[in-house]
Amino acid sequence: MKDILKKVLFFGLGFVDFTKEKVEALVDEMVKRGEVSQQESPQTVEQILNTAQEMQKALFNKVKQIIVDMNLARAADLEALEKRVAALEAEIKGKSGS
Repeated sequence: MKDILKKVLFFGLGFVDFTKEKVEALVDEMVKRGEVSQQESPQTVEQILNTAQEMQKALFNKVKQIIVDMNLARAADLEALEKRVAALEAEIKGKSGS
């Protein structure tokens, strides 16, 4: 079962975009191929959805941490700097125009 879940989740790296309908259709195909029993199918759907959600959260947290580690400026920081530069430019222009 674990190998099947891995195959499903990593297929095309589309694990982040799994909808319940897509997963149910995929599990139905697995039932037809005999990879999962009809009785296991609801649990398999839930396992896949839960695993995909956990992986999505882990990926989000990892990307977030990488961005923090890179010490990138936030949009608000850039906006504040732009306002400060504009104010300084206006001040310089005012002094040179006097």
